[in-house]
Formats: sequence, C-alpha cells, structure tokens
Amino acid sequence: MKTFKILTVLFSFLIVLSCKEKEQEKVKAIDVLSFVDPFISTEGDHGHWHPSALVPFGMVKLGPDTFPSSLTGDGDWAHSGYNYSDSIVRGFSHFRTGSSGGGSIHDRAGLLSLLPFHTITNDDWIKNPTSEIDKATEQASPGYYSVLLEEQGIQAELTATSYVGMHRYSFKKTEDAKVLLSSGNSSLTNDLHYNVVDEHTIEGYFDKINGPYFTIVFNKPLIKNEEQGKHDKSVGNFICDFGKLTEPLLVKVGVSFTSINSANKNLKATCTTWDFENVKLEAEKLWRDRLSGIKIRGNNTRDKRIFYTALYHSCFLPIVQSDYDGTFLGFDAQLHMAENYKHYNGFAFWDSFRTKYPLYSLFCPDVYSDITSSIYDVYKYANNWDPFPNSDHKPHKSPLFSAHGKDGSTAFSTCRHEHMLMVMTDAYYKGLFHDELDIKDVYPYLKEETLLQMPKSYDSIGFIPARPDQTGEYSWDNWCVAALAKTLNKNDDYSYFTKRANYWKNSWDPEIKFFRARSADGKWLDFPEDPRDNREKYTYEGSKWHWRWNALHNMNGMIEALGGNKAFVEALDYFFENDLYTAGNQIDLHAPFLFNEAGAPWLTQKWVNQLVKKRTTQLYGTHGFFKEPILDYVYKDTPDGFLEEMDGDFGCMSAWYNLAAIGLYQTCPGDTKFQISTPIFEEITLDAFNVPFHIVCANFSEDNIYIQSAKLNGEDLKRSWLSYAEIAKGGKLELTLSKEPNKSWTIK
Repeated sequence: MKTFKILTVLFSFLIVLSCKEKEQEKVKAIDVLSFVDPFISTEGDHGHWHPSALVPFGMVKLGPDTFPSSLTGDGDWAHSGYNYSDSIVRGFSHFRTGSSGGGSIHDRAGLLSLLPFHTITNDDWIKNPTSEIDKATEQASPGYYSVLLEEQGIQAELTATSYVGMHRYSFKKTEDAKVLLSSGNSSLTNDLHYNVVDEHTIEGYFDKINGPYFTIVFNKPLIKNEEQGKHDKSVGNFICDFGKLTEPLLVKVGVSFTSINSANKNLKATCTTWDFENVKLEAEKLWRDRLSGIKIRGNNTRDKRIFYTALYHSCFLPIVQSDYDGTFLGFDAQLHMAENYKHYNGFAFWDSFRTKYPLYSLFCPDVYSDITSSIYDVYKYANNWDPFPNSDHKPHKSPLFSAHGKDGSTAFSTCRHEHMLMVMTDAYYKGLFHDELDIKDVYPYLKEETLLQMPKSYDSIGFIPARPDQTGEYSWDNWCVAALAKTLNKNDDYSYFTKRANYWKNSWDPEIKFFRARSADGKWLDFPEDPRDNREKYTYEGSKWHWRWNALHNMNGMIEALGGNKAFVEALDYFFENDLYTAGNQIDLHAPFLFNEAGAPWLTQKWVNQLVKKRTTQLYGTHGFFKEPILDYVYKDTPDGFLEEMDGDFGCMSAWYNLAAIGLYQTCPGDTKFQISTPIFEEITLDAFNVPFHIVCANFSEDNIYIQSAKLNGEDLKRSWLSYAEIAKGGKLELTLSKEPNKSWTIK
C-alpha cells in the first residue's frame, strides 16, 4: 500500500513537471522576432525610427535615406533620414541616429552611402542621386532590409554585424553593374576622402575629429572606363563599375571611429564570410537572444507587436563605439582600451534616463554595466562643459549640458548629458557596476557634474532664477549625490547636498500650489492666467500642469506640498480626467504611477491601462496645443506608430511602453523601487537574471484591469512596489485581477 502511495505521488509530480515543461516550451516556441516590425514609427512625425539593418547596439545602422523627406524635413519628419511615406531613395548609408531632433530644414541623411545603379538619369545625378523604389517590395526584419529599385531594376538587400554593413545587389545581367559611393549627407560631401587600394578594396574616412573611418571590400573586381574617369576623384562621390554581372554583387563595409586599420580589423573579426544568408541569420540570432530577455504570453497579438518592436527600438541607441579589440577614442582625442567591457556612446540622458536605463536593468543588465564604465570614460576624458558653469539657463535659448574634449571633440550620435549622474547612481544601488569600477573614484565626478549645472553661487538664494523646472531637476541630481555621500560616510557632503536637494521647495508657490518662476531677489514672476498654457517662458517644453509633479526624488514632500494624499490624488486625477497629461514628451511620464505613492494604486492601474490600451485625447504637442485635440492611441503597430509630434527620443518612449506593459515602472532612477501596475499580458518572464522573475496574472482579461491582491513568492504583498533587489534575485509576482478596483490594497 505504501509503495502504491509513493508511486501515485511520484506519478502526480511527473505530470505536474511535464505540464510545467510543456508550458515553458510553449513560451519558448514563440519566436519574438515574428512580433517585430521595423516599419513601426517610421512615418512622418510619429517617432522618427528607421528600418535599417543592424544588430543590438551596433555601430552600423545600414538603411535607406529617402527623398524628399531627408532633404526637406524641418523637424516634422525624417529625423532619421527615412520616411515611410517616400517612394524614392538617395542611397543606403551606414551611420544614422534617428528618433530625436527638430530644428530647421537641413539634410538629415546618414553617412557613408552606397547606391547601386545601371544608368545615370540626369546631369545632376552624381551630385544628387535618387532611385525610385517599388514600395510593395520593401521588407524589413531585425538585421535585414530589402527593396527593389524599380527605376533601375535592381534588388537591394542589406544586413549587418556590429561593425560591418553587408550589401547584396542583384543587377540586370544585360547592363553594367555600378555603385555610387558618396558621403550620403550632402553637407559633408567634401569631407569624404577615399583611396582605391586595389580592384577589390576602397578605404577612406570623413575629415572630422572622430572620423568615421571605413574599408569597403567587393567580391567582384572594379573595372575602369571612360565614364568613371569623369567623376573619379579622391574627395566626394565615386563611381564603382563592375561591368556585366551574372550573379549578385556582394559588398562588405567595415567601420571604426579610431582608424582605417581598425575598420579593416573590425571587418575581418566580425564578418569572415561572403555568405550573405549566414550573416543575416547571425544578426537574427543576436536580436532573438537579446529580445528574449523578456518573454510574454497572451493572445493579444497587436500588443505583442507593439511591445517587441518597442523593445527592439530600445536597443538602437547608445551604440558600441569601441573597436572589436576594445580600442576607443576618448574625449581627450587619445586612444584608450576598454578592458572587460564595451565602450558605448550615443547618449541623450535628459531624454532617456527616466525610462530606458530602468528597462535595461530588467532585461539587459550586462549592457547597463558596460554603459556605467563608458560614462566613467566620459567623465575622465571630457574637459569642456561650456557654457557651464556659466549658463544663463534660458529655455530653448542656451546650449544643452554636453561633454566636449580636446579641440572641441564630441561623440558621434550623442546629444546631451543632463542627469548622467542619476544613471550612475541608479546602477550603483542596483549592484550593476563592474568590479573594476569603484564608486569612490566615480563620486568626485558626480559631485562636479552637479556643481557645474547648479553652481554654489545659487546657494545664497536656493533656486535658479526664472527656471522653476531646472531648479527641480537639479534637486534630483543633488539628492543622488547626497545619497552617495551618506553611503561613503562623507557627512559634510551629505548635509550640503541634502539641503540643495530641497531647493525645489523654493520654486513652489504655496498659494497657488504650482511651481513658479522667481527673480533673483526672490519676487514671484508672472504666472499664466491659465496654467494649461505652454508658454515656454520659464519652463522647458511644458505647461505649469506638466511640471507640477517635478519632485521625482521627494514624492512625500511633493504630496505634502499639495496638501496631503487626498488633495494630491484629487489634483492628479483632475490632471488626467481633463486631458492635461502629455504622452508625447518626457516631463510628466511618471505621473500616472504617482497614485501608488499617495495610496491610490487603483488609479495608477486605471490610467496606465488607458494610455497603453485605449484611445486617448491629447491636447499638447511638444511646444504647445495642437490645432485640434487628437483622439488616438498613443502607441500603434503601424508606420505612424506614435502620436503626432512624438519622438522616440533615443528609446525613451519605447521603454516607457515596455515598462508600463509589464506593470513595473521606476519613477525616480536612483531610488530602486519599481511601482506596480496591471500588466497587459497574462504572463511575463524577466529572463536576464540568474533566476528568472515571473509575473502571473490570474483572472486575466481585457476588462479586468484592477489588482485585487498580490503575492510575492507565495507571501501576501501589501504594498504597490517592488525593490530592484526583489526582482533581480528571481521569483514570482502573482496578481489577481478583477473588473472592479480594490481600494483597500493601498499600503505604500
């Protein structure tokens, strides 16, 4: 009898184990790449991404520059050089940024372009090449792009490694096969220098402080002809003629920011084959491995497409700028070696610190660790932060806080460095520093960054005159330095920076309960009759309502300033009920998660679901009201994937969606708590840790958006947040959902 019981228990255990294994296999069987559509958010003024062939964080972003948008975009379209609405290409370039940037009309095409052709269609073609494409043939997937150049009858296919762009051109067999090499961007035509090394190789560089440098290798020999002689020169555009070909022309373009020799080494190290399909498959594998860091399960295909494409876009920037062997060019214009890490650059911290780096800590902490070492390199080798510490702090009229080095050197694709120290602080408290990186060595630089942006000269008044927004932002930075000073037992620094972390209170007008500009003598300056107006007179890209929740680091103090939990929740709910929230800009991205902080998590659940899943009325563009309110989804799975005027901003907006969709959002980098909201997927697995972290939703449905109860590793969870340590050690968060809110689940 005892034997029978043992066998019965064993049999039951095996059945349960088998079911779990089948469920795991079911999740694993889903190919995440099938949910990535590189054309999402590539049309018009809806994100400014691009469908280039690239690998995660790769130096090469090989894709089409389209006409006319890349020449005529005035900040409203084609920031990346590509617009889905165009049906003409100017070439296929290897370097681009995309997702951010406005301003006046200028050439937005990428750098280092190739364009296959048979015939020159007009006298101006060499200088301004174009080729009509068949939009119906345009395809893109992670690591691959292809299109038929309809006018020329040439099939163009692209793939990439981190350092190499690989082209496959299928020409008509009856006509001469040619490729135009150009700068890509017309403003840099005279900066392109090249040398034809032999019949298979061209080398060159851009005459800029940090290149880039390149080596181009063809699988077919170049030939000379009279036509080529007309345009042959060592600066500018160059025609590569191969005669008639019976099989595709293959081209490999290796790149580097340090030297031509390094470009050649990068090519040889990362692209040893002429097998285009193998290179494409390897790129796909890199994407599959990276994006599988978060696994989701559910029947909502549209949401999966938006989710994995957003996760894909979050891996475009920053980029690896060290060579394959670790060599990189520092801001001091000297070569350095990245030991045991990859050196990244291509940052826009103000845009992305609040969402992208918290996301990285959940699904690619290895990259985050490398980024912290790379930031340390910025601190060590940059020596010029002009105009800081002497900035006049005017909204939109003074230069951004950005690192420069010897002879004005900058980093390719890098935009701005505000709140870089918050990224470092966040990584440190999450345990993501490499062993070689010591916070004692880093701390002086973080302290210096804080004092550059808010010099000690402001201590006598305790705010930035006429800038309540920056007073608040610099308070975040000072809070980070204070926290680190306490950790390092630097008591004087702790006291000093804690005081400065409260300067935001000096820009808070308790009579009207809004942040308000003050003159240097302490007098309150003019305030708009309607705080909904976005005047941009004293604040950056936002109304007084948008900036009202600006004490990220001291939400308890923020709640108290508004009159306590009840008053805070009422004001915040009014903000959302009256469509005052702007989903298209960074300033108030944390706002829907603040209900958790004030004991009303059901409202976080309500409003996050509204923004992620439903059509929402939006009143604001970047610099003011839309002409007419827009009722639309914030995120879509179409080429107009973002709201109008909504930039991708170096992955910030994509990362916001990813965090909101899995129900975990960090409102203040440096404070490692993640606020809990209701996921839009039935099951989520964060698979980048030694032990996976699972989120499982019971009673999951489209209507059941409210959390009734929660368990963490089998124990009741009576708070609406998790620490990063709780997530990173692995385990399970179980959420029971319902159609009605549970207002008793409100313990902070």
